[in-house]
Amino acid sequence: MRKLLLVGAFGAAALGALVVRGGTAASGPTYNRDVAPILDAKCASCHRIGGIAPFSLTTAADAKAHAAGIVRMTRTGLMPPWMPGPDSAPLVGRSRRRLAAPQLATLARWAANGAPAGTPADRRSRPASGAGLSGPGRTVTLAPRRAYLPHAPGGGIDDYHCFVLDPKLKRNAFVTGALIEPQRTGIVHHVILYEAAGAQAAAATRLNAAAGGKGWSCFGGPGLPVDISGPRSLSRLGQPPWIAAWVPGHTTNTLPNGTGVLLHRGAKIVMQVHYNLIEAVGPDRSRARLRLRPATTRLTRLQTELIAAPVELPCPAGIAGARCTRTNALQDELVKYGAEAAFVPAALLRLCNRTLADYPRSVGSGTAISTTCDRPVDQRKTIYGVAGHMHLRGRDISVVLDPGTRNERTLLHIPAWDFHWQDVYYLQKPVAVGPGDTIRVRCRFDNSKANQPVVGSKQLTPRYVLWGEGTTDEMCLGMLAVAAR
Repeated sequence: MRKLLLVGAFGAAALGALVVRGGTAASGPTYNRDVAPILDAKCASCHRIGGIAPFSLTTAADAKAHAAGIVRMTRTGLMPPWMPGPDSAPLVGRSRRRLAAPQLATLARWAANGAPAGTPADRRSRPASGAGLSGPGRTVTLAPRRAYLPHAPGGGIDDYHCFVLDPKLKRNAFVTGALIEPQRTGIVHHVILYEAAGAQAAAATRLNAAAGGKGWSCFGGPGLPVDISGPRSLSRLGQPPWIAAWVPGHTTNTLPNGTGVLLHRGAKIVMQVHYNLIEAVGPDRSRARLRLRPATTRLTRLQTELIAAPVELPCPAGIAGARCTRTNALQDELVKYGAEAAFVPAALLRLCNRTLADYPRSVGSGTAISTTCDRPVDQRKTIYGVAGHMHLRGRDISVVLDPGTRNERTLLHIPAWDFHWQDVYYLQKPVAVGPGDTIRVRCRFDNSKANQPVVGSKQLTPRYVLWGEGTTDEMCLGMLAVAAR
């Protein structure tokens, strides 16, 4: 996460260049009258006590302490965070994140004038709260019966654990929003809510009972029987349907108006939590709040489809040894995550019609390594939302419709990947696709010596990196929220 604390060196001289001639503390912008409305609307949902940002910006004193950093980060467009590039399709929410030129000028004049607070009575705005749930319906809150103390069952620094949540639905319902609240954001890498219905619900109940109600280890998926009976089950590789997910930086909790995810009567929810144990570990009891409406409501049913590309990242040129062999990387995944997870690298090569010959055996310092996967569209559907996911070596990810044709269109491009700012993005105008169309996910990675992840205070030694479940492994994943037509 980019922290404003790191950019306080933006000096008064540079700020002074932006001051409107003649501005003074008396006549220029003040926090209460001019700056608070900007920060309250654009920043406070994250920069508040208990928010995902590292410090609060909800008082005059808070803002003054970070005034220089505020100007620099907003002026360069790094804050408020909006990761999609300008070549992405028009996306919902961009205007809410971006600052207009007059707002940027106000912040610069205020900071250069000494960040005056002004008169408290002038403040008319209130800090925006964290993104919540809105719209009609009822809200249910679900959490495991007890807290769980994460540990790495296969060694390493990662723990995937699944919990059973019971919404106790007596009738089918639509989920129109999901607010997932990790208790320990320092160690929670992601949370996925799966719907387990029918035989999968029974299997989840058995697994949980066998563990004394404490949940079970679930690398590579929720660990339930594969089900490929539904028309979109192959796009999920037989895993249960997704209801919602949380990743660092996630703020989009409500689905587009008129849409919902169907949750069946009697279904259980399996909450998979990936814990990364780099930081200090403590008991966690993450929870989820769901906004529900009756299934009789006229809503468009959304489902999640996944497009994954192989990850084959060799060691940098000039570095050799056992850790730089693919065989050693596969063995490491087998030990840490089990046979099913270790099978994924080979399966992705096959699914994406790729071979090891498509990837370099070594790369020069700082050279990016690219990977792609094309998924032919086999049914008529409408794309409402799109997201991408990589880990710490990721540099660039895109999801493209009909690549290499005259109809090519970039749905999402994140040109400067930041693991700490991930989200799902909904299209301002949903896109209809069908047989003959192709969806491509493309990722670029940097596996150079200088870009190795840091665990504790120690930078890791370069190694051959595969698609893997751990935070210090890698993934290349595109996600689509779609509706059948």
